[in-house]
Amino acid sequence: MLRSRRSLFDAAGWVTLTFLATQVLRLVSNIILAWLLAPALLGTMLLINTLRTGGELLTDVGVGQSIVNDPRGSDPEFYNTAWTIQIVRGLLLFVVALLLTVPIARGYDNPELLYLLPAVAPIFILTGVTSPSRFLLQKRFEVRKLALFDFGAAVFGAAAQIALAYFMPTIWALVLGLLLGAAVPAAASFFLIEWRSHRLRWDKQAVASILHFGKWIFLASLIYFLAMNFDRLYFADAISLALLGIYGIARTFSETATLLFQRIGSLLIFPKIAASGQRGYDLQQAIRPMRLAALVVVAIGLAGGIALADQFIYLVYDERYHAAGFFLSVLLVGSWFGILASMADAMMMGVGKPSGVAFSNVAKLAVIVIALPMVLPRYGMNAALAVFVVSEAGRYAVLAWRKRGVGLSFLRQDAAMTLLFFLLVILFREASMLAGLTGGLEAWVTQARMAYG
Repeated sequence: MLRSRRSLFDAAGWVTLTFLATQVLRLVSNIILAWLLAPALLGTMLLINTLRTGGELLTDVGVGQSIVNDPRGSDPEFYNTAWTIQIVRGLLLFVVALLLTVPIARGYDNPELLYLLPAVAPIFILTGVTSPSRFLLQKRFEVRKLALFDFGAAVFGAAAQIALAYFMPTIWALVLGLLLGAAVPAAASFFLIEWRSHRLRWDKQAVASILHFGKWIFLASLIYFLAMNFDRLYFADAISLALLGIYGIARTFSETATLLFQRIGSLLIFPKIAASGQRGYDLQQAIRPMRLAALVVVAIGLAGGIALADQFIYLVYDERYHAAGFFLSVLLVGSWFGILASMADAMMMGVGKPSGVAFSNVAKLAVIVIALPMVLPRYGMNAALAVFVVSEAGRYAVLAWRKRGVGLSFLRQDAAMTLLFFLLVILFREASMLAGLTGGLEAWVTQARMAYG
């Protein structure tokens, strides 16, 4: 038991360390690109990336998750069948992207998309042919190797985009950087395991198993994409591309903490619970102490981040991007509920209940789709940001209810930690004012009254 716990903490350390290093890299890259490129270019690329992510998630049949979850996942017949499905999916996405270029460009009244979308479309082929080795490493719990590989890929992708933007400060720097950032890791992925083990296969039993498990993954991914990206798709038509680029900066940083817990959940909690024989009350008691310790650390760190978020933006970005300061403060509040939900996601996946994940994202999507078009035109951008906080809280509420059905309720713990979190936000903000770093709560009120267009 001691060795198992030590192994878990070592793996968590690698995930956290490489993730934080990746986020620092992402921060530096984001700042440099913001100085080199105009906000409208970042807004255009945000829309393109959202459409690309949508294509991938809307056709997700749980190939990777099936390798991790299925007892046959390490069998070459199984993972090569999964890889074949992934390749076919990539080719189909490439064709569909070309077919939808004109309707999408007309829908957003953006002629640039007529040539930008076909230029980005080959990324579907690149991700399709990527080796299933990453999922095999996840299944084998070889977290260190996988974490280092992902960090290396992030370093290369960031370096490529910055170099291209320096010599070619146009949208093409971002497009070519995206393609290079996918092509090189795709090729390198074949060397994570024995590269000669890759074969095109179509094992009917494996296909049936993948599609059976993947039906809920598909639904969850469909809803997840819409829940996580409806704002970008809606804003691309409702606000200027420059303001969309500014919002994208705030959104990028606000997602950092949530993405960390999604990664920990995917690489650690999900495979550990899936392989564990514990369920219900026994599993809850085993998780409770480590979960509490993690939430205390998150509450302190996130509250401090919210208190200083606007000053951070003012420090590292020029005046064109200063509106992102208040945007970030609000979005980080939603990140708290996003973290609680991400931890619950991994638990539900681990006990084989992906339906709960899908239903929680339905709740989040419903709040955004109904409230955002009502709030933005009437009350402006700042009020619209509050919709995302409410939507994350709604997502968490559904997961908390679903977890009770499998004996994994942590409602009292979460209520206490949420109260602590909000108290810390107020305490840190006022303390930062006394230290002369911010304007305190009064400055937030002033920022909230500002209009952005």
